[in-house]
Amino acid sequence: MNSRFLNIIFLILLFTVMSDFSLNKEKTHVITNSYFPVNNSIELVYNSSFGECITKYFQDGEFTISSSEADDFKYREALIIKEDGVYVIETYQFLKIFLFINKEATSTYEKPLLRFPLPLLPGMGWEWEGAEHSDGDTCKVKVTGTVIGKEFVKTDAGRFEAIRIESLVEGSSDLKNRVTEWFAEGIGLIKVQAIIEGGGIMGFARDILGYGIIEFELKEIRNQ
Repeated sequence: MNSRFLNIIFLILLFTVMSDFSLNKEKTHVITNSYFPVNNSIELVYNSSFGECITKYFQDGEFTISSSEADDFKYREALIIKEDGVYVIETYQFLKIFLFINKEATSTYEKPLLRFPLPLLPGMGWEWEGAEHSDGDTCKVKVTGTVIGKEFVKTDAGRFEAIRIESLVEGSSDLKNRVTEWFAEGIGLIKVQAIIEGGGIMGFARDILGYGIIEFELKEIRNQ
C-alpha cells in the first residue's frame, strides 16, 4: 500500500501531533495574522469525522508546530509563517484502520509548500508546484487555491464571520483532494471539509472506512 499523502487539510493546518520536534511550551500569545493567531495557551476542540479532535499550536524556533489528535487519528505539520504567507515544511499523519492495523506517513518538500498567501483578500488566488518526498518515494504535487470571500458560519462554538478558502491538491500518484476551509479573525480555523478523490493514505481510508468526505468543525476553545 502506497502511504504517500498530501495535507488534507491540508487540512488541515490544523492538524498535528508532535514527534520529532523539540519544544519549549511557554504560555505566550503570538499574533502573526488576524486569521492565523498562534496562541499556545489554548487548545481548539473540533467535532470531526474521526471523533473529537484537539489541536494545539507551539513555537519551536522559527517553526510553528500544529498538532492535532483524535482517538484513531494524528496529524502534525511544521510551518513557517512569513509576512507574505504560511508555508509547510513537514507533515506527519497517522491513521488507525483496525485494531492492529495502522497507516502512517511523513512528508517533506523540495521547497516550502505555500499553504496560503498573506494577507487573505477576497478574490485572490495562488498556485504552488513542487516535489513531495514521503517515506522514500517522490511525487509531483500541485496546489491551486482561491479566497472565495466572507460568510457567516455556525458551529457548536458559536456563530462566526469567516473567510472561505478553497484549494485543489493534485499529485502524480493519483492524488486529488478538494479542501474548503473557513477562518475567523482572532481565532483561526473554524471549519474544514475535504473531499478525497485520489489515492494515498486518505484514499485508502476512503475506500476501506468510507471517508469520502472528511469534516472538522470547531466545538470549543479551551484554556490549557
